Amino acid sequence: MNVRVQMQLIEALGDENRWYCSQKLLRPVHEDEVLMTHFIRNGGAANFAKRWRDAMGDKNRWYCAQFYGYQVIDEEVLWRYFVDHARDGERAQCRSSSDLLFT
Repeated sequence: MNVRVQMQLIEALGDENRWYCSQKLLRPVHEDEVLMTHFIRNGGAANFAKRWRDAMGDKNRWYCAQFYGYQVIDEEVLWRYFVDHARDGERAQCRSSSDLLFT
């Protein structure tokens, strides 16, 4: 399976999306299909696409290379670096924009 798809599935089926989905539906959610539907319909896929582009972009590649001390080309390493090291301000801006992760 493609790394991008794996990372998106991890988010869609993860605790954060589960919490937002449960809040919206007013019940605990354990069904993968319900979580995926919520993720897609509420902007999670669009937000993920933007963040993926940012993670694979030149700026993140440069910071990731500085962190590890070598040029990184592995998509999973770039993604994990981006997720782990994105500045709080960038995360807040991303979530407050018109393409909200969860609404």
